[in-house]
Amino acid sequence: MTNRITWILGNWKQNHLNADAAECAEGVGAGLEAALANPVAGCPEVRVGYAPTYLALAAAAPFTRPATGAWLLAQDVAAQESGAFTGEIGVAMLKEAGVDAAIVGHSERRAYFGDTNALVASKVANALAHDLTVVLCVGESLEARDKGEHETTVITQLSESLAQVASSEMDARVIIAYEPVWAIGTGRTASPQQARDMHRAIRTHLRETYGDAGNDRSILYGGSVKPGNAAELLSAGDIDGFLIGGASLKAESFLAIAAAAAQTARPTA
Repeated sequence: MTNRITWILGNWKQNHLNADAAECAEGVGAGLEAALANPVAGCPEVRVGYAPTYLALAAAAPFTRPATGAWLLAQDVAAQESGAFTGEIGVAMLKEAGVDAAIVGHSERRAYFGDTNALVASKVANALAHDLTVVLCVGESLEARDKGEHETTVITQLSESLAQVASSEMDARVIIAYEPVWAIGTGRTASPQQARDMHRAIRTHLRETYGDAGNDRSILYGGSVKPGNAAELLSAGDIDGFLIGGASLKAESFLAIAAAAAQTARPTA
């Protein structure tokens, strides 16, 4: 049985004004203890967090650690510490707002805002240098999947995005999220076997590059995760939780996924 942490993380994207963000965060905080109570025997530790918009961080913050145990995430982070970079939010600013971790390299950032692997690598390095946990996203397009290039695409993204990370930095502050682009917001989900196989390819690369430190990293799945398919995905093996979009916008469905994680045994192989 692995000792890797199971992460259930919500990405609220460009949703929730302050009042809605506070309501959702309060609901998650109020129900978190019950959702994670009495986990199934051998279940790894389950941690929960969510990423509001920058402007809603303050509204959600009162319902996060240490008050409830929920982690507060940002949806991105600047590659620079500070300076003349209009529109960017630096690590120190995020930490001052109570942020524990940042999502980096999300497929929407890559597709719509020009985040290259090199830029993502700089963001990852800056975050880790200032002790901010990162959730590094990688994933292939439908075209790459149909051409049989999905594994090559993902491993290239992974290796180039981690290019500035030394072996000494490959610790619990690095979380990987595999999100097949064709399964985000489409209602389509990678089969448990497809997700498991990619997670194993990612883990193999991390182990070969970073040794035991890479092998111990949590790898999450993201792509139309719902309460109804969470347990099946986790049961496939080598999936250490989820990065969730739409289902994280309501506390009830988000907590249901967290509860499923706590009640799902993980394969040992």
